[in-house]
Amino acid sequence: MDSPSLGQTLSRETRSDRLPAWLHQSFPFVILLLAITYGLATTFWQDPPTLSVSPSVQTGSATNGPRIAGQIEYLIHPLGKVLQDRLWQSEVWSRTDTRYSGIGYPYKPATFRLTLENPTSEPANSQVTVPAPYLDHLQPALIHPDGSIEHLPAMGDRYPFDQRFLALPQWVWPVTLQPGTTTLLMEVQNHGPVLLPVILSDSAEALGAGTAITAWKSFVTGLLVFALLLNLSIVAKLRRPGLAWLSVLMISVIYSQLVMDGLGLWLIWPALPELNALLSISLPLCLIALCEFTPHFLQLARTEARILRAFSLLAGAHLLAAPLGVHFLGQHAFLMSSAVGGLFIFALSLRQLNSHVYARYYALSVLAIVIGAVTSSLRTVGWLPVNAVTDSAFFLGAATGSLILTSGVGKLLLEERKKRLSSDIRVQEEQKLRASIERDYDRLLKTHRVTGKPNRPMLEETLGALDCHKTPYTLCMIRLARFNELEQALGYRAAEELLKQYLRQLNRYLKQTVGDQLVMINGYSVATLDTVNHAFALLRHPDEALESQRLQAISRWLSENFREGRFSFSWAASVGVAHAPEHAAEPAGVLACAGFASLDESLPLVVYDPAIAEWQYRQQMLMLDVEQALRSGEMWLEYQPKINIRDGRIGSLEALIRWQHPEFGRIAPSQWIPLAEEVGIIHTVTLWVLDRACRDSHQLREQYGRDITVAVNISAKDLAHSLFHEEAGAIVRRHKLEPANVSLEITETAMMTDPETARSTIRTLSAMGFRIALDDFGSGHSSLGALAQFELDELKIDRSFLEGVLDYPSRQKILRAALELGTALDLDVVVEGVEDETIALWLHQFPGLQGQGYYWGRPFSLEHKTR
Repeated sequence: MDSPSLGQTLSRETRSDRLPAWLHQSFPFVILLLAITYGLATTFWQDPPTLSVSPSVQTGSATNGPRIAGQIEYLIHPLGKVLQDRLWQSEVWSRTDTRYSGIGYPYKPATFRLTLENPTSEPANSQVTVPAPYLDHLQPALIHPDGSIEHLPAMGDRYPFDQRFLALPQWVWPVTLQPGTTTLLMEVQNHGPVLLPVILSDSAEALGAGTAITAWKSFVTGLLVFALLLNLSIVAKLRRPGLAWLSVLMISVIYSQLVMDGLGLWLIWPALPELNALLSISLPLCLIALCEFTPHFLQLARTEARILRAFSLLAGAHLLAAPLGVHFLGQHAFLMSSAVGGLFIFALSLRQLNSHVYARYYALSVLAIVIGAVTSSLRTVGWLPVNAVTDSAFFLGAATGSLILTSGVGKLLLEERKKRLSSDIRVQEEQKLRASIERDYDRLLKTHRVTGKPNRPMLEETLGALDCHKTPYTLCMIRLARFNELEQALGYRAAEELLKQYLRQLNRYLKQTVGDQLVMINGYSVATLDTVNHAFALLRHPDEALESQRLQAISRWLSENFREGRFSFSWAASVGVAHAPEHAAEPAGVLACAGFASLDESLPLVVYDPAIAEWQYRQQMLMLDVEQALRSGEMWLEYQPKINIRDGRIGSLEALIRWQHPEFGRIAPSQWIPLAEEVGIIHTVTLWVLDRACRDSHQLREQYGRDITVAVNISAKDLAHSLFHEEAGAIVRRHKLEPANVSLEITETAMMTDPETARSTIRTLSAMGFRIALDDFGSGHSSLGALAQFELDELKIDRSFLEGVLDYPSRQKILRAALELGTALDLDVVVEGVEDETIALWLHQFPGLQGQGYYWGRPFSLEHKTR
């Protein structure tokens, strides 16, 4: 499973764009400072308690005799009322156990009663210890066996440490127990849970136990402080407000435990007991920080994020209400809110265990916090014993959770560091590569990537340095027509290697043959424009005949087979020649002229002819104007009828496209349709012709009868188009015709370009109902094979069969054989090119034969316009 980066994990910030940048970065710490300010303000507004003075303490040797007898009992009354009404003698007390001393949240003073026994006959000195330093107020009193009442010093977390008997976080009272049974009464006031764990021991035991507990709690606190410092350093480095909430959580946990274990007054702020009152805001801050941090660590839906925000707002309400003593928002309600919120966060992390690797860290940390909170709650209500572990359960759980989260963030940081190191390595490698490219920059700019010969810019630069008016030159463009074919057969590596060998030989040959007349291009005689086209230049020789002989010799060398190792083949090289300044003065123009000449493959050596360039320009312009001509009305259809030769009845009409070009005038189909097939635009033309013929079909049927059909020529590109049958059917249906009203004429050459595809397409068209005609029968090389392979309805005999048919009996026999073949295959037969009466009369001897030609009429336009 891929781990998200630290930036991805901690970049989902929730700030408003309206917040200033500095406030956005420090927002969690601003909330922390505001909470502290609010807590201190409400604390200092309240009246501080009156300090009690410790009475004199009798000294003496402690014995092992005194002990606590029976269970701890309690009343929800202040100590003064218990003493005034002598309630310690009544039976209205509620019983607890020595180990289970929690009574929940009474929000009133509660007085505990327990019995201390001294079985000896002498007074015994002991220590009464209450290991719950976070309690607000403790006021004890002793009822001696003789009924006398002894008030002990009042203590609590708002009393300075100079009032304590032992300088430890726990509360310790020295007592002298008379022989017999002594009743200990202790009033407890607390804004949070009320309990009274009591230990009766001698001084050494109290000091040893308190020191040990304080030592391990201080160690855990130290670990948490270290994690906090690490987290703060990460926050300062990455400037992520989401990560800062983890720091707020750890600060709140550390402070809470300093108060609950008494380490704050004992060690850090002994002269400021008011700081202990901030416990009421630090616990809600823990829940707020956890809720606000979760969306930055886990991927949450909008609803889940809103629920967490609701828990955060609820914790904020607890924070505001706690110092004011609002009961319905007291600690019991907060514990319930925090337990539900913690379980919800735990459920969110469990759901993403498999999809989010760091959800495991979060699940463990939240589980530890929830376990700590639940343990503290159960201890508070008296379901778990009160001891050092349960007393610090929330602290241990929160500390463990914070350490786990910090380790997760640390792992994220390490992975991010590794990625950054990897990025640095890649940057260094890129810098080395860039330096290498810069070192070879001149070579890369001046040479072709494959051949290593000078490229086109270098050729143009070299020719540009020549003043062609003072130093005329001849540029020869060599076109290796078979390179792509060889590349497909041998692979590009082998073909490129053979090309480099060939150019090396050509380079040597040119130097030997031309000598000083050769124009050197950056030290080479040949330049490479691309892998197919290469060029060299010659200074014009005064003797034109000698120059022509040299060019012819070079052409012959190029036409010879190239031999390299076990290979022997021809590159099918053609050479285009252009002269400067006759054909062009600029190098780019001379290159263009030579390139035009090299495209003529009829001769191995062709000198540029401006007429050829004009023709090529015309062809290019025609192809660019085809689609515009279809839209603008420059193209239209004319119809030539097919006549039943014997009765003169018109059976069908062939749609013929015509073009009146605004620049070149009337353009014959033979001048542009073959090129349109080559460049692939013919399919658009075919669909236009089919659509226009179907549109005109209704008018033609009104004029020539309902049974008339319209014939449209289609090309090999149309047969190869996978959706042609669907397009043709859609056009016919749009004009509310049947496919049988349309005949598709296909030349034999188009059929044989890709026989398999053509056969499949024709079969589909025939099944749809279209009539299929084989056009120009006899002009190809495999007509009989075409007749056998394809499903046809009509056979059109090429006009070449009528040439000399009246003068040569052999031609008559050939024509008769073709007509009989069509009849034998049950095809309608049409003879094309009938232009005079004698031929038409001679064809009357063949029953059912149809004819087409100028004898019966030239093609006509429905608009009857003269173009």
